[in-house]
Amino acid sequence: MFLSSYINGVDKKGRVSIPASFRAEIALHSRQTVVVYASPDEGFLYAWGYDDFVKFAEKITKLPPLSKERQRLSRTILAAAKPLTYDGEGRMVLPEQFTKSAGIDGKVMFAGQGEYFTMWNPENYEAKQAEDVEQYGADIEKLSADWQV
Repeated sequence: MFLSSYINGVDKKGRVSIPASFRAEIALHSRQTVVVYASPDEGFLYAWGYDDFVKFAEKITKLPPLSKERQRLSRTILAAAKPLTYDGEGRMVLPEQFTKSAGIDGKVMFAGQGEYFTMWNPENYEAKQAEDVEQYGADIEKLSADWQV
């Protein structure tokens, strides 16, 4: 499970160090690969360990092959996703189209989201976090109402 948040620098070649705790989680997967794609509407990147991404992709491929939902999700997620490897120092190279899409320039915020993590421009993340805090009470109420013991 990906937990916590970290800010790491991004060099001019697009290299960034994946947080050590995230690398430890990725090491549990069958491939030492991070599958990344850009959120089409919110300006951040999704990142999954390989096996968890495969499970997620299987949910999309269970939709009827010619359904509009499957076609849209296949284009916006599966066709857009890139498997990225990292070197012995834990650095991966973020493709330029991803850094531009997420507004990442110089620093990236890694935010654990459970089975995946997200990567943000730190200022954009802080703004989104402030919005999220406004909904915290309602979200906890919903979580409590849905809680099954």
